[in-house]
Amino acid sequence: MSTGDLLRRASYGATSPVVGQRGARTRQAIVDAALQLFAERGFHATLVDDIANAVGISRAALYQYFESKEQLFVELMHESGAALLRVVRRLGPLGPTAAGYENLHWWLGEWAWVYDKYSTMFVQWAHVDSPGAPLRPLIVQFLDAYAQRMAERMVASGVEGLDPEAAAMVLLAVVNRTNYYRHTSTVRGLSDEEVLDTLATVAQLVLFPSTPAEVIVTHGPSGPGRLRSTPLVVGSSRGGAGAGRLERFAAMSERVQGTVRQLLEAGARVFAANSFHVTSVDDVVTEAGLGRGTFYKYFDDKLDLLVTLAEECAGRLRGLTDAFTGLPAGPERPAALRAWLVEFVQFHRRYAGVFRVWTEQEPRDPILQAMGRGAADTILEAFDEVLGRVPRPYGFCLPAGSLLLLALLERLPDQVLGTRHDTDPTELAELLAITIERGFLNGDTAVISRAPRRRARTVKR
Repeated sequence: MSTGDLLRRASYGATSPVVGQRGARTRQAIVDAALQLFAERGFHATLVDDIANAVGISRAALYQYFESKEQLFVELMHESGAALLRVVRRLGPLGPTAAGYENLHWWLGEWAWVYDKYSTMFVQWAHVDSPGAPLRPLIVQFLDAYAQRMAERMVASGVEGLDPEAAAMVLLAVVNRTNYYRHTSTVRGLSDEEVLDTLATVAQLVLFPSTPAEVIVTHGPSGPGRLRSTPLVVGSSRGGAGAGRLERFAAMSERVQGTVRQLLEAGARVFAANSFHVTSVDDVVTEAGLGRGTFYKYFDDKLDLLVTLAEECAGRLRGLTDAFTGLPAGPERPAALRAWLVEFVQFHRRYAGVFRVWTEQEPRDPILQAMGRGAADTILEAFDEVLGRVPRPYGFCLPAGSLLLLALLERLPDQVLGTRHDTDPTELAELLAITIERGFLNGDTAVISRAPRRRARTVKR
């Protein structure tokens, strides 16, 4: 079923022959059961039969109200998305002032409250959002609508030197992903208050880098914060618990290695475009132009292929994080940072499927999850090191800052795909660089010596 069909039929229950109070109660029971099962099992693992059994009705009876679990999900997406859009209207005037900062801080708290209220849907929303997913066009509509509304507020507030819609996309990526981390126990032992304070500081400096230091106050513990090991770390997982998957091909002939590389490249593209759950071995071999028999000569199943890709990704990621910690200071840093970001965006888009399963922690394969935990620890420690070198005249929780930087880099490259801000790696790297320089590197003039490529434009109303 197309996304257009889903949207047109989202109100199917309202026009269904099943009417009256009993029908309304059953319909609500279906929605409630679906929401509960999505929370417990996830969208992909929940079947229509599971929902029907939870309500105590037959599959046929459920189909009188909803034609599929996707249609159910669309209705829930409309409700949660509309709540998030309503939050935009509650945003007071912004600016490089104490009042502007307080309005932003309060508004981010409201955003967190809405996320908490609809957390099941927002978490599952993240899990169904891949470029080739059936619901992606609907998500793109929401992203563009949000950016438009938020940009209107930013234009009115005089956001400094950034395209307002691009700035809105940055905020959406960082704030939503950070709230996702809060609900998946990925916040490094930090309190909600520490995360919110740091988020407000970063967002304020991204939008208004001229904000005086005395304006930026913290409502919780100030200063460098507590450097804690993230709960993502388990034992010595950093080395890659699945090490050895690639080594099994090392002694094989160049022809065989070429075939394996062909399958890995095809797998990377298919997993990046679609979720692991809906990808089949047939999808991979079709993309590779090979047969199923060839696939099974080298890989046990699609999970084996994914774990092998994850091992490759983890190894290359260690090199990237080492390069990040080695970025030069002073006048050379802007160009070096942008070059690193171009490489990172290309790397992220290649291994987007791996990043997605690491973030979602699905499938629940212990080797795959251990590699994800190790990769996150490696990235966060590198960010701690770099951000810890930055002198700041205001309170800043370092582990929270590193978490927000991870949210930005892990989410924005995927989020912009298919939207009006979908662009090449160089342009996206420019937006990321400006965001990092302003929000995370304290806006040092030696760091942000380059102006943004695009001038802020007036938003059409």
